[in-house]
Amino acid sequence: MIESVTQLGVRRFHLESSDPSFVIERQSARRFLLSGSVSAEPTTAVGVETPSSSFDVLLATQSGPRHAVAQLRRDLPRDVVMQVLERIGGLEIALTEALVPAAKPPRLRVFSTDTVQRIAQLDENRIEVRGAVGAAALLTILCDSRRVTISVHQGLSATATALRIAASVPHGFRALADGTIVSVWKDADFFSMVA
Repeated sequence: MIESVTQLGVRRFHLESSDPSFVIERQSARRFLLSGSVSAEPTTAVGVETPSSSFDVLLATQSGPRHAVAQLRRDLPRDVVMQVLERIGGLEIALTEALVPAAKPPRLRVFSTDTVQRIAQLDENRIEVRGAVGAAALLTILCDSRRVTISVHQGLSATATALRIAASVPHGFRALADGTIVSVWKDADFFSMVA
């Protein structure tokens, strides 16, 4: 017999500016368009609510969307990942709740047959793509011991290559491309089904 009913709420993100000249437009439940700049007030607070916390980000006079993004990157909790896209009229940010890994993150390695485009290892599970593809090439993506090989065509930008890598990680892993940086982590749903 059921003793009580627990109401489940939709976990959402919320951003709000205290300065009317620094505009934050909600695009969806997790996407926001930042535009304008902080007016003559000495500091402006941007209220941020995530599923796990609430806090304020302080912006100085004349701060714009890029400065707000830099402050958010620094202040966001570990379980929130932010992706930034340039749009007409401002910067769009997409916030995603991520699983905080209980175990060691997977090892991501990417090998390329292209001699022009470079792949830099930033961390155990993060890489950065630098430069455009010089000639049609093959990329081998290794996450721990799993491997996938994809082809990329000549002239593909670093950002487009990062998106291709993120979309092509081996089964059992998830990836996020933030500009030219790709981060990967284990897919908790996949590994719980296997166990």
